Amino acid sequence: MKYEKIIRLKNGKQCLLRNAFESDAQAVIDIFNLTHEETDYLLSYSDEHVLDIEGERKFLKNKFDSENEVQILALVDNVVVGMAGIGAIGATYKLKHRAELGISVAKEFWSLGIGKALMEACIE
Repeated sequence: MKYEKIIRLKNGKQCLLRNAFESDAQAVIDIFNLTHEETDYLLSYSDEHVLDIEGERKFLKNKFDSENEVQILALVDNVVVGMAGIGAIGATYKLKHRAELGISVAKEFWSLGIGKALMEACIE
């Protein structure tokens, strides 16, 4: 799924929502580490991130090429401030309808509408 949309945040700034690309691997690792340090309400802690830069590139390429998975970034002033992803749980017929969803936004950008926009992007 190809996705790109510009939204206006509650503070008046623009935020670009778009697919994550292989070239975003370091930015994705950085925002993962930041957001997972800022709250206890995500699935893991920052030190539990298991992908190195090459692994992250492969992960993002697979998401971009997938027909049923997606990784979307939220950028403000060309800086990744949040992300959302949908991952398939299984490929067998009985599991094809199951998926996991994750959304994280840097604390500095909470309450501006980014999380809601990322959720709506995933639904689209």
